[in-house]
Amino acid sequence: MTVRAARESEATARAAPPAPRVVPAVIAATVTAGLLLFWLPLRGVNLEGMDGYGLIGVLPVATLAGAALLVLAFMMTLALGRPHRVLLGAQIVLLIATLHGVTLALEPIARFPTAWQTSGFIEYITRNETVSWDLDARFSTPGFFAFVAFLAKAAGQNDLEPILRWAPPITNLMYLLPYVLILRALRAAWRAKWFAAWLFIAANWVGQDYLSPQAFAYLLYLYFVAILVTWFRHHDGTARRRGREPGTRRGVSWRPADLLFGPKDPGELPAAAAPVRERSVLLVLLFVLLLVGTAAHQLTPFLMTAACAGLVLVRRCDLRGLPFIAGVVYAAWVSFMTVGYWASRKGEIFGGLGKIFTNVQQSTGGRISQTSAETADIQTLRILIAVVVVGLAVTGLLRRRARGIDDRVALVLMLVPFSSFGLQNYGGEIALRIYFFMLPAACLLIAYLFFPAPFDTPGVREPKVRRRLGRLRTGPRRHWPAVAAAAVFALLLTGGFLSVRYGNERYEQVREDDVRAYDVMLDRHRGAIGVVWLSAENPDLVGGTPVMPWSYRQWERFTYTPVIANRTDPADVSQIVQRLKEQGPGGFFVTTRSHEDFQVLTAGLAPDYGTRMRAALAGSPEVATVYSTRDAAVFRLKSPPAEPVAQVPRPAGLGMRSSPWTPAGLIYLPVLLGVLLARELRRLRLGPGELRRLRPLTVLAAPLLISVIAVIVERFVVIK
Repeated sequence: MTVRAARESEATARAAPPAPRVVPAVIAATVTAGLLLFWLPLRGVNLEGMDGYGLIGVLPVATLAGAALLVLAFMMTLALGRPHRVLLGAQIVLLIATLHGVTLALEPIARFPTAWQTSGFIEYITRNETVSWDLDARFSTPGFFAFVAFLAKAAGQNDLEPILRWAPPITNLMYLLPYVLILRALRAAWRAKWFAAWLFIAANWVGQDYLSPQAFAYLLYLYFVAILVTWFRHHDGTARRRGREPGTRRGVSWRPADLLFGPKDPGELPAAAAPVRERSVLLVLLFVLLLVGTAAHQLTPFLMTAACAGLVLVRRCDLRGLPFIAGVVYAAWVSFMTVGYWASRKGEIFGGLGKIFTNVQQSTGGRISQTSAETADIQTLRILIAVVVVGLAVTGLLRRRARGIDDRVALVLMLVPFSSFGLQNYGGEIALRIYFFMLPAACLLIAYLFFPAPFDTPGVREPKVRRRLGRLRTGPRRHWPAVAAAAVFALLLTGGFLSVRYGNERYEQVREDDVRAYDVMLDRHRGAIGVVWLSAENPDLVGGTPVMPWSYRQWERFTYTPVIANRTDPADVSQIVQRLKEQGPGGFFVTTRSHEDFQVLTAGLAPDYGTRMRAALAGSPEVATVYSTRDAAVFRLKSPPAEPVAQVPRPAGLGMRSSPWTPAGLIYLPVLLGVLLARELRRLRLGPGELRRLRPLTVLAAPLLISVIAVIVERFVVIK
């Protein structure tokens, strides 16, 4: 460094405001105080007092104040002059424990009835060592269930309840690992990256982090994207607008023409340097992630394919053939491995294709309750949070583009999930899944809204760069307004999380007697069990399963028959008795408080409907009480009919079926995948001017691809 440059650097440092005297120890004390305020009052929480607003209505004010202190402590850490990585990382881990683990201190067993159904799938595979496509559609993608069954059996862990209980916080912690890899590949200041990681936890209120195939597949998706953007990122170069550093205020322009078409600097760092052998291993790993993700979940491999294709199209991924590989794997699995399910449900599965506006309406406004104002408020708040997140993310993207930064990776990862609207409504949940998958990019772009700089200005030592940054505030306090604004948003988001994540807790909690009710039925009858359950509406229209831990073990022994509630007279149990007679000797009627609350809040039954119905059943001369507590009850006929006697179905496997062209397809498919994978591996070893050497493999792959597509189409047409 020259003497003149050194003097200029010293002058810049003297002109900067003094550094804030916020000691990390003070922040650590604030975190400790926040934790004590959050957790200690939870011992006195009475969940029986919950109304339609869920958990937020019974949380103590001190607990909410503790959550606010934790938020402010993190923002104070962002205001420091340099990143304290240990302190920042510890606070994010504690955020996971508080937001995603609060029910661990309030509920004695694992929450969420659907999580218990996952246990049923795993128990079935562990016991039978196979699947049965005719029991449930989820057996058509059994990869996750088989994987957990293998691990549980190897570890000798027969009771999955502790795993179900701890899965949400552990899953969110696992999500951070690939997300950090993604953040490391981006050109952003340290405050933006750490705030994005914090937002990724605080904005994930969707509740898809329980022990489930979608949670597992989402983890695979994050690793898939992380590998693509870290080691296979195509780069157009840096600082294409000569004469200034990228992202400086001197070049900010909000003119529409500049935002859309002006020259931009890449928002990503150059791809990590790696030898060909290492990149080849990573490519094979990507292929394995595709295979496992496809076998584990039906939606995630589509988004893997779309994300990879999008990155290729915007010149941010070098693996141009990988989208074809992913598409072939996905289409082949659906055609060959899930045929038992789709063969008789083509209209149900493919009926939503292209119905974008219908799918949007059914998964947003169509989910708002028309019977409970409290439940409707929670559902509306979920939509509002999603809209705000998208709006702020778009604003953050525009702010970076105004600075001349082109964040193509973030843009693609945010837009790709919206393509799912063209598939189907996914049981009315497609909007939730889209929000879930766009979160990684949306959180990053929101962080850019508050901290848009592509680098940390105080760390720049080059004298020429410092002169070009002369018009910028370079003191440590220049970030305070942005940190303050981010803190306001973070506080609002945390309050929103606690409201909407646990807004359905009145019926999403699982009580010990709920599980015991199913144990009682299994103990009382050795054969097939016909469960009769109460539905306030037509279950064919609103979904045909009770809100209970149904079939959490011995899955194949249960069948479920709904009975429509008599809204005017809860004491009229004649329809329940009739349905029990139709079930034969294995008929039981089961009800739980959580299920009754669900019917009250979402279907408008009277609040005392369940109590009056139970009293009528207990007093009926035809009905015997098998099990009864405040939380759950099981009834059966005193003299059940001897017929019909249902048979417990045997495992049916994946239900694979053949067609005239299927044998040829089973030969062409592995050959095609081998050729396509070999072609991509070969591409990694070639220079820019040697791509013509790929032509032999391309010529070989083309007829194989056409043949496989023809077989897939033929199977969909022929198999009934």
